[in-house]
Amino acid sequence: MKADHTDHDDWEAWKDEATRHALAQVEAGLVISAEAMKAWAASLGTDNLLPLLQPGQ
Repeated sequence: MKADHTDHDDWEAWKDEATRHALAQVEAGLVISAEAMKAWAASLGTDNLLPLLQPGQ
């Protein structure tokens, strides 16, 4: 009996596409720096909440 690898194959195809998409975003400069993310996270729950970060800013 042949094993059904459809779920595994679908998962691998999804991972490949997600990786390609992420790399294209990085190449286009659509990233958020770790420093900006840390500053935004630190502002949560304060009176000086920073605006939601946008990639590429």
